[in-house]
Amino acid sequence: MTDTLQLEQKVTRSDMSTLLILLLRGDLTMSELAAEMGAPLSSMTSIAKRLERKGLIARATSAQDQRVKLVTLTQEGLQLAKEWEQVMMALLGRLEEAFTPEELEHLTALLFKAAKVFQDGGPVTPQEVKRRPIKIQIEE
Repeated sequence: MTDTLQLEQKVTRSDMSTLLILLLRGDLTMSELAAEMGAPLSSMTSIAKRLERKGLIARATSAQDQRVKLVTLTQEGLQLAKEWEQVMMALLGRLEEAFTPEELEHLTALLFKAAKVFQDGGPVTPQEVKRRPIKIQIEE
């Protein structure tokens, strides 16, 4: 976790998410990046300005449309994003060691379900909640 803390001292989590999206997806327009982040364009603009001041991204005007800004990682931004990716992969490796393949499958399904609840923006309705208790066995 010390690697995570060191990286979080350099940039915020939203900054890091932005860098990771650019690492995984490549250069994006500001609108595409905002959509990927699930953030309003105004918020994405603030994040992009902060990352640009830190020298982690560059924004350039599109050759096809002068109104469109294309966002790209700088060498420093690419390096930081790759560091974060390595930390995440190490953490995932620890999970793979701790869980059986079946448990990982259940965990993944639950995480996607939780993400969908947040993405859809609404709470789970009472009809969707099961009232019966669930027993989770934890092996030590």
